[in-house]
Amino acid sequence: MEPQSRSRQRRQRIDIIAAWSRTGILQERDRLLIEEQFAERVARAESRFFVPLPPAFSDDPWYNTQVSFLLEALDALPRRPDIAFDSVWKVLEKSADAWAPARAGRRLTITDALGHLSADPRLSGPVAEALLGDVPSQTCGYLFKRLISRNPPASSERAVKRLMNGYGAGDALPAEIKAFLALVEKKYAASDTDTARRGAALIRRALTGETLDIEGTRVALSLPARIRILLCGLLYTARNERYHGESFSPFYSSAASIKTYTHPHYLFLAAYALVHLLWGHSGHAYAPALDAVEENTVVNLREARALYARHWTG
Repeated sequence: MEPQSRSRQRRQRIDIIAAWSRTGILQERDRLLIEEQFAERVARAESRFFVPLPPAFSDDPWYNTQVSFLLEALDALPRRPDIAFDSVWKVLEKSADAWAPARAGRRLTITDALGHLSADPRLSGPVAEALLGDVPSQTCGYLFKRLISRNPPASSERAVKRLMNGYGAGDALPAEIKAFLALVEKKYAASDTDTARRGAALIRRALTGETLDIEGTRVALSLPARIRILLCGLLYTARNERYHGESFSPFYSSAASIKTYTHPHYLFLAAYALVHLLWGHSGHAYAPALDAVEENTVVNLREARALYARHWTG
């Protein structure tokens, strides 16, 4: 974006808050251009945007706390899928914590809980395959920057470290992921935009489980390795960057486009599906049927594709 346009957007952000300082925030603010464009796209698209699973009724206090955050997430849609992701992440974190076994009388950290969770064979099924089979290109670009280009350095270092850590005896996933990342980094070491785009496209194919030929080496990531990249490399990294204010609020950026929406939308979809997958395996009375979770995941990916069209994969 041209410096003049960037400066104009910066002024708009300031002016919105300045106007509210005079009137209070009950008056609806002027939308930014990208917000208008997105609202128009949602209005004319043949998409329901998102279809939640019907929750079971239960008086369980823990469950009702989590349902409150799911409702909070849905209230943020369609305008703010990034905030919807933040809310569903709370449920995913609590669900992963409840799933993880205690160690010496204490709960695991969320980092360890997610690491153990990614290797649990109960997650390696059609829901995970559906999520990993349709990752938007914007999200793959995000992964390429964090895991290959190592940008921004601090967040990227933490993301790679989570993938390289072993979680329990016999955990072979770090070695598998490390070997894959080394191959990608060797092939796409240049820092230009075209190289990054091609590298992101390769990551997208790898996440589907496709067997790739990278510089003469044939490699296909196992489903547990791909789930770990999803949980520990993508979702947790995105959550941390947002929580700690390390990334720009996406739709207020001067560089925002319709494609920008695909990334937080996918983060939300993935976290929502994984929450219900964990609940489906919980054995509780409120647990959804696993085939319903799978069907709902496929439906919501299809709705997202219908909304974003070429922006999802382009």
